[in-house]
Amino acid sequence: MINDIIVKNGTRNSVDIDIFAPTPIALPVAGTKMSQDVVDLLSNRHINFYPLHKLKTVLDKELEFENGKRIKYDLLIVIPPHQVPQIVKKSGLLSDLGQNWIIVDKFTLRTKYKNVFAIGDVAEIRLNQTISIPKAGIFAEGEAKVVSQQIINEITKNDNKVHPPKFDGKGFCFMEIGNKEAGYIDADFYNEAGPITRLESPSEEAYRRKVDFERSRISEWLL
Repeated sequence: MINDIIVKNGTRNSVDIDIFAPTPIALPVAGTKMSQDVVDLLSNRHINFYPLHKLKTVLDKELEFENGKRIKYDLLIVIPPHQVPQIVKKSGLLSDLGQNWIIVDKFTLRTKYKNVFAIGDVAEIRLNQTISIPKAGIFAEGEAKVVSQQIINEITKNDNKVHPPKFDGKGFCFMEIGNKEAGYIDADFYNEAGPITRLESPSEEAYRRKVDFERSRISEWLL
């Protein structure tokens, strides 16, 4: 999107855009193929991607990484470390030594404490030793619906034993790339053969779906 802005204002040739990530590939949860697709999208727009660059220190006009490299910058956009709020840390829900997130059942979102659920960014659904469900809004929405239905069933004494609500591990997102185009990513993390992710090539049609999605969520959830 930054690339799109400076292309339109005519300054692109005088600007370098670099992306640094601590991970070995662009999107570890999506696998190597989709990660390479994303890197190719960046490369086609002359945006450099540097994996295995974990930020150590932000100095005045210079970055220092744990691998020893130092990079100068003029404008820096940083994503801070992701962690649970202090109130969650002090709640007792993170009881195990070294636990950073609230561990939940992958289908019900229940914690090990009776009548306590956790959803969204504070929760962790582990698929294996290295991969967890992404902390994205679409997954939090799906989790919230499952938890809400369980609470409704308990209040109304409706056990719904035939079809109890279960989180299905499915989600999607849009990847805006500028010039009113967006890619579309969908995923099925509970697929029996292993997590499946798919990236649709960027298009104007996907961008329109992205805008419609945003409008619907603002209307349904926030207004």
